Amino acid sequence: METMTRRKALGLAGSAGASIFLARRGLPKALGALATENAGAATAPLTPTMTEGPYWIDELLRRSDVRANTSSATRNAGAAQDGVPLALKINVLDADNGSKALNGAHVDIWHANAYGLYSDEGSQQVGGGTTASNTKGQNFLRGYQVTGVDAGLASSPVDGQVSFKTIWPGWYSGRAIHIHVRVRTYDAGGNVATNYTTQIFFTDSANNAVLSGAAPYNTRSPTADPTTDENDNVLTSSATATNVVSVSGSLSNGYDATFNIYLSGVQGVTTADDSSDTSVLATLASAKAARAANGSRSVVLSVRAGEPLTATAKLVRGTKVLGKATGRLTAGTHTLKVGLGRGVAAGAAKLQLTLADDAGNTKTLSRTVHVPAG
Repeated sequence: METMTRRKALGLAGSAGASIFLARRGLPKALGALATENAGAATAPLTPTMTEGPYWIDELLRRSDVRANTSSATRNAGAAQDGVPLALKINVLDADNGSKALNGAHVDIWHANAYGLYSDEGSQQVGGGTTASNTKGQNFLRGYQVTGVDAGLASSPVDGQVSFKTIWPGWYSGRAIHIHVRVRTYDAGGNVATNYTTQIFFTDSANNAVLSGAAPYNTRSPTADPTTDENDNVLTSSATATNVVSVSGSLSNGYDATFNIYLSGVQGVTTADDSSDTSVLATLASAKAARAANGSRSVVLSVRAGEPLTATAKLVRGTKVLGKATGRLTAGTHTLKVGLGRGVAAGAAKLQLTLADDAGNTKTLSRTVHVPAG
């Protein structure tokens, strides 16, 4: 599948990633880059972007247990990967809004197996006694979940969080052990609004404990990863604090790790305090006040529903209701319009959108909008 070596590909991707980072200050956010500069008023430093690498494949596998090939895989269907179990939680947080949890973000992970191989690749660089580099038709160790919607390893969905059951990654030539992460959000039209990638690393001591203490890692030669965190060509010294995670657990029972991603300028998601019930599958993509050529004014909402819902939208100022609209939504993207009378004064107002599913669960989403002069 790849005609260049992994090191060359990473070099090219790393250069591209640097260009995107520099471009953030002057080009649209559609490039998918989020800042790595200090977070300013944010409660934590932003998590830096890192290259997606040469082995990203959009398999569209919505699952929390990524250890095995799916039943639809064309090779070795259902076969699971051997390795030390790893329970991974990823929190997606809004650095612009007091580090509140962001719901509705699609979070992918993908990484190498214990032998340093990625799935669904016809050719890849290997090392340490690994020779079977063709994994085409397999899809192990790839998958995605949606924050605040998919329960993952929890008993119910957790605001801003996804979780995965996977294994400790193995090493391959030229890289410290890592897990790739992609965060995507979508606008009202279903287009990608945010496309962010980074990588998760572990301490060298934790890696060494796994590689030397458990099979099949300790069957490889050399046992230890020749590339440490300190000499990895993607992990910078400044990113050590944000991208190297600590773990708890044991070789026999597996490990737990939590990775926090602090992002700025994310679109197409809702903050956790919007949600009274995360089982209601819906997001408020946008809410904008508009004035038509004839002088009439309205607030136009774009709502993404994941199931049939009843929607009630109100624009309020204090205890006064300025306008109201209701509608029945099917799964998909919809537009609601709240009309405003001539007597409504210009200025800030609060939009309240209440969504109810057929089981009686409700979710309320709120936004502040500015009403234009009539």
